[in-house]
Amino acid sequence: MLPIKSKDQLAKLLATENVTVQHSVQANTASFDLKNRVLTLPILKYMDGDVVDMMQGHEVSHALYTDEAAWMAAIKEDGVHKQILNVVEDARIERKIKRKYPGIVKNFIAGYTTLYKEGFFGDQANYPSELHLVDRINLHYKLGFTAAIPFEDYETWAIDEIDKVETFDDAVRVTKMLQMAHVESTTMADHGWGEEDGDEDDFEFGPNDFGDESDDDDDEESQSSSTDGNEEEEGEKEQSSPDPETFDADDHAIDDPEEFSTEAAFEQNKEELQDNKSDEYVYFNLPKADLNSIIIPYKQISEDLSDYIGRHVDSVMGDYNKFRRDSQKIINYMVKEFERRKAANEHRRVGISKTGILDVNKLHSYKFNEDIFLKNTIMPDGKNHGLVMLLDWSASMTHNMDKTIQQILNMVWFCQKVNIPFEVYAFTNAYSGARLSKTLAESGITNDRERRMQVREIRRSMKPNFSEKAGDLCIRDNFSLFQFLSSRMSASELQKMAKLLFTLGVGMQYRYSEYRRAGSPVIDPSELHEYSLSSTPLVEGLLAMVDIIPLFQKTYKLHKTNLMVLTDGDANTGWDSVMRYNEAGLHAGRMDGYGMQSVYTDPYTRKTYHMKDMTKYWTYKFQRQVIFLLRVMRDRYGINTIGIFLDSSSHGKSVRRKLLETHLGWYSMNKEAHAKVRAGIKKDGFATIKDTSGYNEYYIVPCGSLGISDAGIHGVDENTTKGKLKTAFMKSQKNKFGSRILADRMLSLII
Repeated sequence: MLPIKSKDQLAKLLATENVTVQHSVQANTASFDLKNRVLTLPILKYMDGDVVDMMQGHEVSHALYTDEAAWMAAIKEDGVHKQILNVVEDARIERKIKRKYPGIVKNFIAGYTTLYKEGFFGDQANYPSELHLVDRINLHYKLGFTAAIPFEDYETWAIDEIDKVETFDDAVRVTKMLQMAHVESTTMADHGWGEEDGDEDDFEFGPNDFGDESDDDDDEESQSSSTDGNEEEEGEKEQSSPDPETFDADDHAIDDPEEFSTEAAFEQNKEELQDNKSDEYVYFNLPKADLNSIIIPYKQISEDLSDYIGRHVDSVMGDYNKFRRDSQKIINYMVKEFERRKAANEHRRVGISKTGILDVNKLHSYKFNEDIFLKNTIMPDGKNHGLVMLLDWSASMTHNMDKTIQQILNMVWFCQKVNIPFEVYAFTNAYSGARLSKTLAESGITNDRERRMQVREIRRSMKPNFSEKAGDLCIRDNFSLFQFLSSRMSASELQKMAKLLFTLGVGMQYRYSEYRRAGSPVIDPSELHEYSLSSTPLVEGLLAMVDIIPLFQKTYKLHKTNLMVLTDGDANTGWDSVMRYNEAGLHAGRMDGYGMQSVYTDPYTRKTYHMKDMTKYWTYKFQRQVIFLLRVMRDRYGINTIGIFLDSSSHGKSVRRKLLETHLGWYSMNKEAHAKVRAGIKKDGFATIKDTSGYNEYYIVPCGSLGISDAGIHGVDENTTKGKLKTAFMKSQKNKFGSRILADRMLSLII
């Protein structure tokens, strides 16, 4: 099969713009959507490279220079012969693409020569001298001058006329001339004119010799003119061309639609180049998120949580205050490191420019020093940074929620100190369902049939979270984003939400069946209502980020944006269909499966993404979708993406082999990669995954490493010996993995 991705770039270059290139099994020829700048090409089998390049150049040139409406009008309304027009138009559009890209000339000649040798132009093409004029013209322009296709002197007018064709109207004009000449010459041959005494030399004619019947006087005048004129004038007459103004579709009709063997054979055999058994390419668009319906604003969340769990807040204030004090050590470290790195980066970007003004203090050294001009030191403007955090609000996070929320609060307080804009969202698919249940409960309806009818009515009235236009991915999950924290909050609002989240983390660390055995505070899961934990709609969360990130960047005029995703599980929902039209109207049609390949072309960057190429073969489809969305956002918005995976099944400081295999492949086949990551876990306390995750940096953190630590030197007093002091210091450096090393890694990306 044609290596499609490697040829898409060629098509874009030939089209002289970053057009969207699409391929279809059902396309017999190229087409170009002028409005959307989409070039659709047929899928070809893999053959000789010159054949592929020639066909690609031919189809692109047709798409750019041939107007389909004008083509059909010429055939149906003007009555020109399709095959003759095809020969002339091919010569025109191929001349245009060759003129623009001279380097492709050899590909055209070599490609057509290969097809000629393989019989694509029919058996008669092996004897060009016996072919019709149109057939010889076809071979002449496709094989080039080196093919030495023979033409009589009285036929060279046709080559001269085609060489001058520049527009489609010119092509139609010359087609009429060729059609007139062909019909008239065929008429003479049918009547045996020019064949008397077997003298074939007498059968020489110019196209103007055929036309309307004239009276005897005109014949005599013509004979006299012929007799009295010299040989040069007679030669000019024989080579003169028909007048297309006298073209009559009825008089010059050609009955046989496949009169010209080389053109008919090539068009028929060209179908063999098409790979009709190839996978069909399904092209899709990213749906537009309705952020007003998706995002639950922090003001509403604060009000709801105050009603639901507000009474538990006071019971955790002691723990909260201690956590706040202990966090200052690591936050201060991060602030100090941030400022140090920022200053170092600004120093590296300092520019020195010559002013063009002589430095009088250096004039004495002009004989041996070329640098005698004054210089200016240019300090670049500081970059504006921003951070968006996306939290997994799934049930598997129960035991990890307290430490995860604490890590998030640390990052938020750090952002506050260094004046970095931030947003903290949590993705969930429980909110709308819980709201619906709450509405039904408040309605007092107990009849099952009436409840079902009301549910259908409510769901019918709900707007979809994502657009559903033709070509859009079909996203039907009940999805929401909790906007927990934002730099737009006032200090009091942020403090209140921090206390509520801390309380949630403490109260949710026990499984739902264990909450009654837990200590204070005890949060009954039913108290959380629509804020209960759900599954893992990470794909939908990232789809919403595609629209949130540019708004965040525009609002704060950011130079550098960072997206941090915190989760303890892989996405378990996503898409598997695309909105399409059929006889019944718009519907969700399958897009993944046997014989299908999903492809996305970003309308902003014009970059094409093949879903099957997102990562390795062991990655399942929803994780592939996560990687795809991360790459689109990185390419489109230039953001840094940081993934933190919390290994909830490992409460120690190790990472499960099975979890590593989802990113590195089977251990037995990738032992070296596994060993390298294991060494990193032993050194840092977490696994660093590159290349296969879709993130700039991806960390798998054992839950035993989540605790906040200032990595202080413990067990040291005035009686400690020098040797013990050294040991304690080295131990403190090794224990930094819980916070400082991970903070270092993230800071290196954020700055």
